Amino acid sequence: MRKLLGPISRHVAGLMVAISPLMAGGAALAASTPLVTDILPSGVPLPSPAPGFVLPAEDSSTELLGEAGGARPWLARHGIRVNIQDVEELWGVAAGGLQPGPTYDGMTAMALMFDTRRGFGWPDGLLNVSALQIRGRSLTGERLGAVNAVSGYDAGRSTRLFELWYDQGFFANRLDIRLGSIDLDTEFLVSQNASFFLNSSFGWPLSTSSNLYSGGPSWPFSALGARVKWVPTYALVLMGAVTNDNPTGGPFYSDVAPTQRDPSGTAFSTRGGTLFIGEAQLSLDLARRFAGKDAPALPGTWKLGGLYDTGRFPDQRYDSRGGLLAEPDSTGQPLYHHDNWMVFMVADQMIWRASSESSKTISLFVRATANDGSRNRFSTEIQGGVTFDGLVPGRTDDTIGIAWGTGFYGSRAIGNARDAARLGTSLAGALKPEQHIEATYQAAVTPYLIIQPDFQYFWHVGGTSFDPQTGRPIGNGVVLGVNVTTTF
Repeated sequence: MRKLLGPISRHVAGLMVAISPLMAGGAALAASTPLVTDILPSGVPLPSPAPGFVLPAEDSSTELLGEAGGARPWLARHGIRVNIQDVEELWGVAAGGLQPGPTYDGMTAMALMFDTRRGFGWPDGLLNVSALQIRGRSLTGERLGAVNAVSGYDAGRSTRLFELWYDQGFFANRLDIRLGSIDLDTEFLVSQNASFFLNSSFGWPLSTSSNLYSGGPSWPFSALGARVKWVPTYALVLMGAVTNDNPTGGPFYSDVAPTQRDPSGTAFSTRGGTLFIGEAQLSLDLARRFAGKDAPALPGTWKLGGLYDTGRFPDQRYDSRGGLLAEPDSTGQPLYHHDNWMVFMVADQMIWRASSESSKTISLFVRATANDGSRNRFSTEIQGGVTFDGLVPGRTDDTIGIAWGTGFYGSRAIGNARDAARLGTSLAGALKPEQHIEATYQAAVTPYLIIQPDFQYFWHVGGTSFDPQTGRPIGNGVVLGVNVTTTF
């Protein structure tokens, strides 16, 4: 199994139960505590989905402040755990895009968890509240012009509540129910290997971030709802959630950024429709399945799921009168359709391990989505990549990765672009799927400090070859960056 980095190893159960139902002496371990990295959008490698994973002991040496003068042990005795993570990023467009140059973005996140068993003897309950402070400028919007943000932290500036929920386990946590304001992308559509990469599409993909209201209940937003997780048998997990589909309560198209519409994260919107999402997860060990029980474990997780949204969604080609949106005399208001849907699959699979106990591993991931092409700008999306753990001599905690992704436009979005070019109402030209490749290296400098230099290359920046405002060609984008993450 991959040797876990300090910032990850303390609060594993929240995702690990989704990856592999934890078993110890025939009994399921507690499942409700979230990962520290659940308050981050991407860029931190999550634990390998190894069957039989044992939750490691808490270790204050993996945090910069350690025991904080005895405050952490005292709080822990009363069931309270506080985690703080700070992210600093510097990005630059070296060539192509809209204009070259650097930008800075950063984020500080704090999460407070209250364990009801330690607090007052109530078993398997957890209260969680987290907050974000996001700062800096958007390299993607100001200098690159891409549809896939170079980083999950490339978001609107705000100081906001992130999540606020109560989680209760039943039947030794084989059944787990969460109620409150929740973020779906910490548990659904997750690829643990894709989460290592910084480009935002490897977290919450275009198929949801562009096709749902305000991107849906995803970082840095949450929405009122409930999530149920059930472990009917070892290696199988079934999850479902029902939430509001519009976390900021605004219209689908707006000149006001979602973080400006709800700058504090306390809107708790009930406007719009209802979002239903479900996922089935199967954990398996291919090596032991095909090569025998003595072979080095090659764990993997395979997921199938889908979502259904009862809201109203804009047609990508026709206006409210049934005419073309690209017509000069169009109303400018799209025709709206009821309901929306998407299906998806995710596969994470380790394909090589040096030996049974070795942290030297190679893993693959693939994720694909599909949905309706009339009301969604992106109808199909696919991503894939490979990660190499512990292969740098003397750097057993470091990871190298390379990944690729693209999103294909729906038939009506393509038709609208052709209409606009034919009628002369746009300078952007035909839509072309934007493709991006990312190569990155994550160095665990200390148990609490991670430095991650990053390279990204974009083809068909913004989904076209021309700037829609000027008609000038947009060159393929070359982006360099570095992410520094500190756990306090």
